[in-house]
Amino acid sequence: MKKIKQLLTMAVIVFAIMICSSMSAFALTEGEWEFKLLDNEVTITKYLGNGGDVVVPETIAGCPVTNIEDQNYKNRAGDVFEDVDITTLEIKAKIKQLNQALAYKQKNLKKVILPDGIESIGDSAFYGCESLVTINIPSSVKKIGAQTFAECTSLKTLSLPAGIETIGHKIFSFSGITEIDLSNVKATLNTRRGDVRMFEFCKNLKRVVLSPNVERVGDEMFLGCTALEEVVIPNGVKIIGERAFEDCTSLKNIVLPTTLTDILGNAFYNTGLKEVVVPYGTKYITSSFKNCQNLEAVYIPDTVDLMYFNPIYLSPNAIIYCSEGSYAAQYCKEEGISYLTDNSVNSGIHVYYNGKRISFHSYAQNPEILEGRTLVPLRSIFEAMGAVVDWDGATSTAIAKRGNIEVRITIGANAIYKNGEAIPVDVPARLMNGRTMVPARVIAEAFGADVQWNGNGRAVLISESR
Repeated sequence: MKKIKQLLTMAVIVFAIMICSSMSAFALTEGEWEFKLLDNEVTITKYLGNGGDVVVPETIAGCPVTNIEDQNYKNRAGDVFEDVDITTLEIKAKIKQLNQALAYKQKNLKKVILPDGIESIGDSAFYGCESLVTINIPSSVKKIGAQTFAECTSLKTLSLPAGIETIGHKIFSFSGITEIDLSNVKATLNTRRGDVRMFEFCKNLKRVVLSPNVERVGDEMFLGCTALEEVVIPNGVKIIGERAFEDCTSLKNIVLPTTLTDILGNAFYNTGLKEVVVPYGTKYITSSFKNCQNLEAVYIPDTVDLMYFNPIYLSPNAIIYCSEGSYAAQYCKEEGISYLTDNSVNSGIHVYYNGKRISFHSYAQNPEILEGRTLVPLRSIFEAMGAVVDWDGATSTAIAKRGNIEVRITIGANAIYKNGEAIPVDVPARLMNGRTMVPARVIAEAFGADVQWNGNGRAVLISESR
């Protein structure tokens, strides 16, 4: 009896396998498509054509196409287009969701046209499409899954709509992306894994502007982005994750946001940074700037009350700047780390000239914002720019000379004079704590420099080529 039951069980299993393997025989077909018709709507199950330029029609058998079937992500092979090579994929069907791995490793796919109304793009939908150059992301898209454009090595640029709410992890890893601006994107990142490895090993990536809703630069987010030169980190970011910028050897300057609280282990390991200004308010730093061969200075404010391991270990010429008696000074003394006293590390505003921070320690007066203008000690900015400064006490006028340019600034005057020509100022020079304070932008521009304001790091960025 037991043997009979075993035989019956085996027979049932064999029958089930036969039914499953022959299911496609019961599917409907029209032209290049195999499909199912459910509730007067078409679900495409298989492409039967020869590849090349493929158009997914709006209707089949007189009914609207509303779905391209996801067959349980089988073998990550993109079941519908399995065993065919596509060069162009245009979807005219009014589908809401582009299923995962739809065009997985379609190595000859160059162009994708998606329909308006689509709301989500599934995980790995275009993973490994190494020839993909062009794809439109409609404004209706609210979610893009994990690894969607990973290993798309020919994809250089991509515009994401502002309405995206979720972006999956590793979305661009190993891709050819060169620049991306997410400043208008309100997306949160994958809540389960954060923005882990979002751009890892994007070796052509040069510039990134992050979404204003990002609160953490995730672990290994830019790992191996050797061409990265600029990343704009918004206010709101509190944590720079472990190995976030590891091996970003072209990254020479960075402005960290004033909301930052933690810089985790190896966050900037082996980068090209020359100096780092840790913003006032940061609490924790651990082994963050190891093996930065070009690093010369790390400025650490009094708010840092925990440093774990030597933050500049194996960075041979780096010096930590901190205020006298601070936790950082005590830590450096105990650990034998080179440091110098600079009380201006606690400034809420920093000024950079050609990428190098201007210290206000010797002037005993940090920058101040007055009526929307950044005022700095007069001599600090002129001397940083290589000008010679004289003071006319009789007229309370500073005279700065560099080359063939002379700039005159009188306390309380509504204009400065460049080679005798008046330049109006809306915030006049004034005395603060015995120091002559002048508007940074007007003074720098008088010598022909370019001046930018970085609100995320409350930083004045002065640059010029001489």
